[in-house]
Amino acid sequence: LWEPSNLPIYLRIPESGGEKIEDAMRACHHFITSSDTGVTDGHNMDNELSVVYIPVGEEKHRTRFVNVDSTTSAGIQRALQMGFSEKKLADVLVLHNIFEGHELLRPDPYFNGRLFSVFLHPIERTVKSFETFKASSQGGESMTLAQYAQSPNIENNYVTRQLSNTPSGDLTDEHIKIALEVIRRKFLVGLGSHVKATMHRFERFFRWTFHVNPKAQEKCREALFNVKDENVEIPAEGSDEWNMLSFQNQYDLQLFSYIESLFKEQDQFVTAVDEEIRNVNTTCCECDPPTFPTGGFQCPEILAA
Repeated sequence: LWEPSNLPIYLRIPESGGEKIEDAMRACHHFITSSDTGVTDGHNMDNELSVVYIPVGEEKHRTRFVNVDSTTSAGIQRALQMGFSEKKLADVLVLHNIFEGHELLRPDPYFNGRLFSVFLHPIERTVKSFETFKASSQGGESMTLAQYAQSPNIENNYVTRQLSNTPSGDLTDEHIKIALEVIRRKFLVGLGSHVKATMHRFERFFRWTFHVNPKAQEKCREALFNVKDENVEIPAEGSDEWNMLSFQNQYDLQLFSYIESLFKEQDQFVTAVDEEIRNVNTTCCECDPPTFPTGGFQCPEILAA
């Protein structure tokens, strides 16, 4: 269950539909985020841990990041040396590897986190990865999905490997058992196929409430989640392409089936939480006069016109 002192820790799984969740946390809720963006604009050379403002896209507010990269091994070691766990600057920690990222909490025995992530059907996620590969790889434009499935470029059971800490080598039934146990005990799960409902679940679980400008924040959220994503063409179940992709994702398919049932089961975690928690007990630091939550709140800067 959620404890207010716990740090929300988001596991970023590529091509799973979680991009909107990260955008909403950053742009609509205005959370101070630790990810890979905090070291852009030369902040990888900073000597002290701090919150830095980095414009992202055409957003009105300058987005706030901790000046570390929590998505790489080297970045995590740098964050440790700069006192990440002691200073507790981040509202949300974004990771690519939960086992490496756990080191960021270790120096303080009272600094705990709660893992959450967004998961997509493994076949759909693989097809999206294929489309990204074609768009970004020189010479990959002409590759077919079948060719990709038989190439070294395809990922093998990506999520099972992440959750069992097995980046390479053969997988066995023991690895899927570990991954299932990690998901069951450690994760609040969301579904990329139901990303709006997933964001709603996360907001209720973590009791995320608007504190900058509630009306504008609600508009930001609506604009983000009302845009329909482009559909990718999924091969027919039982086709040669489907079977080839299934072979590379046999453990992830088992894991995802459990995640789908867990998403329904975890609704019990938020049954006592207001459906519109983000708009309950709001404050507005941009209003005149401004209002602030108990304990204070640092209003994000606004970009000059």
